[in-house]
Amino acid sequence: MKKIFIVLFLSLFLISGVFAQVTYDELKTSFSAFSADVSEALPFASTTGLQWSNAYMGGFPHFGVGLSVGAVTIPEKAFNDLAGTMGFTLPAELTSLGIGVPLPGYTLDARMGLPFLPLDVGVKLGMIPPGTIDQAKTGVGVDYTLAGVDVRFPVIKQNLVLPAVSLGVGFNYLSSTVSTTATGLGTSMDLSLVDSSLKTLTFNNPDVAFAMETKTVDAKLQVSKSLLIFTPYVGVGYAYGWSTAGGGMLADILYDGSPITQSDIDTINQKLQEKGQTPLDLSSTQVLITSDNTGGAFRAFGGVSINILILKIDLSAMYNVNTKSLGANLNTRISF
Repeated sequence: MKKIFIVLFLSLFLISGVFAQVTYDELKTSFSAFSADVSEALPFASTTGLQWSNAYMGGFPHFGVGLSVGAVTIPEKAFNDLAGTMGFTLPAELTSLGIGVPLPGYTLDARMGLPFLPLDVGVKLGMIPPGTIDQAKTGVGVDYTLAGVDVRFPVIKQNLVLPAVSLGVGFNYLSSTVSTTATGLGTSMDLSLVDSSLKTLTFNNPDVAFAMETKTVDAKLQVSKSLLIFTPYVGVGYAYGWSTAGGGMLADILYDGSPITQSDIDTINQKLQEKGQTPLDLSSTQVLITSDNTGGAFRAFGGVSINILILKIDLSAMYNVNTKSLGANLNTRISF
C-alpha cells in the first residue's frame, strides 16, 4: 500500500527546472494562484473514505472495519498556471489523463451502529508521519494526514420494496506536505527588489515544496438497496472547507550571507507588510507562500459493493459539480 502511495506522489510532484530564477513576485504570484485553484478541490479530496455502500448500517451491535484507497483529480489549470509563471515544464504523467491531476489518499475506516439511538457512526484515519519516507532514497518527502468522523440517520429503512435512505453529517481534516529535489532550482532571492533596505536570501541545497490543508464540514444524502449479493447506491453531498495551500522551498537559509535569525525574519515580514505585500512563512529551513481560502462544493457519488458473507468489496466514483473533478474509491471491509 505504502509503495503505491509513494509512486503516485512521485508522479505527481517530481518536476525539473523549477525556480530557475527566484523573485518574491514570482513566488507570490505563482503560489497564491496555485492556492486558490487547489483549495477549490481540497474539500472534495477530504471526503475520501467512509463511503460505504449501505446507506445505513443498523443499530448496535452492527459493526464494520476496512481499508479505503482512492484518488480525486485536481484541475490541471492549477499546475499549468504554476508551471507557466515559474518557467518549468510539467512531466507528462501529470497531464496524460486529460481529466486533471490525481491526488491519492487512503484511510482505515470503521463504522458501528449505536445502542438505543437510530444512528451509525464512522471514523477514518490515514497517516504518513514526517520522515517515514526517506527522500534520499525515493526522491520525495511526504507527510500526510486524513482523518474524519460522520454520523448517519436513517430516513427510510430498507424493506422488501423500499431502499434505505439516510442523511449524514461529518467533519474531515486533510493535511499534506510534499517536497522533492528539482534540478535547476534557484539558490537565491533578492528581496531588495521589494524594499531597498532588505538583503538577499540564499538557499543551500533547496527542495521544492507543496503544502495543503483543509478542514471541512460535510453533509450527504445516500440511497442504497441490497439485491442478492450486490448493494448499489447513489448519493449527493456538500462539503464546505476552510483551506490553506501554497508552496515554496525547503533549504538551509542564509540572509546576507549569514544564518537567518528571528530578528531578520521579523524585519523582512515587517517591510513586506509596509509595502502591502504578503508576509513569507519563513524560518531557517523554509520559505513558503500560503493563502487561506474558504468555499464549498457539491458532489454526486455512487457505486456498488459485492457482498460475500461478511466481506464487502466496494467500488465507487465521485463527481465534483463545482470543479468538474472526478474521484474514485475502493473499499474492502469486514462488516456484519
